[in-house]
Amino acid sequence: MKQRSKKRAAGRRSNTARPFSKTIEDAGDQIVKRMSFSTLVLATGAGTAIPVTVVTSSDVQSIPATEWASFSARYQQYRVRAIRVTGKAIQPVQTATISHSALFRGDYIGDSPPGGFAQVLADERVKDNSTFKDFRDTITWKRNPNARLWNPTSAAIPAANQYAWVCASATPPVLTTATTYYALVVEWEVEFRGSQ
Repeated sequence: MKQRSKKRAAGRRSNTARPFSKTIEDAGDQIVKRMSFSTLVLATGAGTAIPVTVVTSSDVQSIPATEWASFSARYQQYRVRAIRVTGKAIQPVQTATISHSALFRGDYIGDSPPGGFAQVLADERVKDNSTFKDFRDTITWKRNPNARLWNPTSAAIPAANQYAWVCASATPPVLTTATTYYALVVEWEVEFRGSQ
């Protein structure tokens, strides 16, 4: 009996699905599709902070993603495998009229988002950066086993099956000028099944 070479076995492992591959995976009437939404911003009023901002797995259907109508009309069920949020800083430098702070980003499951900055900061996997720097975060359904359950394309994901990305800026210092700090691009990796 021949033994498989390590090189061949390694090659097979490298073909496993990774979040946000650029191709559509097709397994009969089941596909994985990257969907996007690009018109969200992080902004603040004068003398305040960037408030708690949330992007949920269910937002792919309720915002909805640019491609949602087309794919939801073709398939009966869906589930969201991952969310990626990219923030491009609009105010990249310190000036006399623009102040900066720290932006903290985390994730949570279910339907109880953090109520304020302190709760975002308390997340065990929180990340931070200055508000003049870009960021990119990817979260997956690993934290919520219920997120693997299938949902009808005609309905939002139930609260117990959701997971979400969340952020807020530190307070203090307050951000002294009412302005937009980030343009956000949100991507969801969505699995569909059951051709209609």
